[in-house]
Amino acid sequence: MIRLLTPVILLIFGLIISGYSYYTYGDFSDYGAAFYPTIIGFLVAFFSLIDFVMELKLKGKYIFQNFDLVQDGKIILLLSGVVLFYLISSEYLGFVISVAIILNVLSMPFLTKNRVLVSLFLIMLSIGIYLLFAKVLLVGLPTGTLFE
Repeated sequence: MIRLLTPVILLIFGLIISGYSYYTYGDFSDYGAAFYPTIIGFLVAFFSLIDFVMELKLKGKYIFQNFDLVQDGKIILLLSGVVLFYLISSEYLGFVISVAIILNVLSMPFLTKNRVLVSLFLIMLSIGIYLLFAKVLLVGLPTGTLFE
């Protein structure tokens, strides 16, 4: 039942965020920071609707797995460390370098070959994310004291 309830809650949350953002910021004659929450809310609602339909199709095929609290605790600590690293390093290194380091550190343990190619792709991805937010959505991201 929880697996069916979660997508419904996310659907309602996404619709509320999207509707509130659209109502608050009004017409979007050009892309900007106000456009971002509306799009994110819509995407959350859309993907949660897809998740709900998929959960309905798989309803009778669930296999419960026990929770591994030690492994889950390690993952939570890792992600907390990543967030803390970003908060500390982004003002000094800037968004692009901080995110490139984070993406590479989180991805490399799962790769056995093509590490250099994937690393270059992740660096280009962080540059692309920066350009999307800074140039298209007009959201100010840290440039870093090294690059001022």
